[in-house]
Amino acid sequence: MSTPDPSSSVPAVAVPRPGVVPSRRWLLWLTALALLTRLVWVLVVHPPGNYVFSDMNMYVKRATDLAVHGPRSGVRDLAWQAFGTHYLLAGVFKIFGPGAPYRAAAVVWGLLGAAAVPLTYLLACRVLPTARLAAIAGVLALVWYPNLSTTGFFLSETPFLCAQLLSAYWLVRVVQEGKMAWAAGVASALCFMLRPQSALFFVLVFGLWLVNVRGLPWVRLRQLVGVGLPLIAALAFSVWRYHSHTGRWDGIAENANMNLTAGRCHNIVTQAFKKKADLDRSARANNTNDGRRVSLPSYRTLQVTFPPGHPLALNPAMEGETIRFVGYIGDPWIHRDLRRECYRRTGLIGQLQYSVVNLLLQWFISRQWPDNAKNRQYFLPPSEVFRYGFQIFVLVPSLLGVGLGLARLRRTPATAVLALCLFNSMLLAAVFFGDVRLRTPYDPYAIILALLAVHWLLTRWRARRAQRASLGAPGPA
Repeated sequence: MSTPDPSSSVPAVAVPRPGVVPSRRWLLWLTALALLTRLVWVLVVHPPGNYVFSDMNMYVKRATDLAVHGPRSGVRDLAWQAFGTHYLLAGVFKIFGPGAPYRAAAVVWGLLGAAAVPLTYLLACRVLPTARLAAIAGVLALVWYPNLSTTGFFLSETPFLCAQLLSAYWLVRVVQEGKMAWAAGVASALCFMLRPQSALFFVLVFGLWLVNVRGLPWVRLRQLVGVGLPLIAALAFSVWRYHSHTGRWDGIAENANMNLTAGRCHNIVTQAFKKKADLDRSARANNTNDGRRVSLPSYRTLQVTFPPGHPLALNPAMEGETIRFVGYIGDPWIHRDLRRECYRRTGLIGQLQYSVVNLLLQWFISRQWPDNAKNRQYFLPPSEVFRYGFQIFVLVPSLLGVGLGLARLRRTPATAVLALCLFNSMLLAAVFFGDVRLRTPYDPYAIILALLAVHWLLTRWRARRAQRASLGAPGPA
């Protein structure tokens, strides 16, 4: 075989079309129904402009500030969250104007949520062995209420769901055919700007290529540049932007410091005060609502679900549900000292237990927020049905699918891309904290891998039954 030309974007060897060919009829029906359901949801049933509170309020506030005043350096509060979501909102506000009922932004969120359905089907066609399984994946993505629900909130989940599916689909095409590298790079950069923690996934995919470098002769320098250059540009801009607001080069979003502290100390509330007198006053009154305050609903659910002494009970390292300090809530040096003390108090075993509980939160314990807040009597019950449905029908097969994908990373690297995506979500949950809302953008990969695992089990069972029949042994009852 001749050595492939690394400068060529055309595969040097014949690459058979992987998976199954998408049905145009299915694709059109799924796209039309996804558009209908998502637009009705955001314009009639659950307009996100009617649910601007908590995190949604902060995204809208920063987006409005950016749309009205433009980029401003030296405003530290603008470095608190990853910027992708409020930059996207700001673009819509700049064009159409901010203000209730935010209809233009709602339409954008509806379109992004709708795009996830045909993308899931197209991705499934790439990695699943039969057209029927791919169609099932598309239908499940259409009716998957948790991702429909988050479309009705101005949060990062909906744009991240769409961008990551685009990234995964085009990365799979790069792995399978050596095509669409620049598209994969741009989509991956958007993922990173929406949720910087997705960077670990792209590092894992690069490691997957290193393992398979000889088996993927159509993925060479041009493909690596196409995927990597937009990611590097997104990283450089993100670090520069962070520096322009904080004067430091040590991060991308300051809430990562607080989130990591909460995950390693298991406190529900973090409060920061400008003066020690204010902190002392808050501590004496046991007031958990003053100062600069951030609360984690999943840990509060943990607190009310399990009694003290239970292996899964909330067990704060600092012996209280609240951590208070004097300073800015995102000061990294303060959080490093806090985590160091939590490590000392809990030890390695305690930290491992925290990680297990964090992971179980996104699978079994926490409820989907913000569904359990405003108008919960209407929107939480269907969310709970899908939460339990995920536990019963999807979770275990999807974990088996992750195992299959990683075990076959040389034989079917495209499947390994999906397995690494889901593995990345679990690892992040274990290190930081888990929540149903944070998990749901990864549900399409869990569904596809679960279907793959069920097909694998059925195939093995049928093969064994046929083998027994050929040997004259009685088949299973």
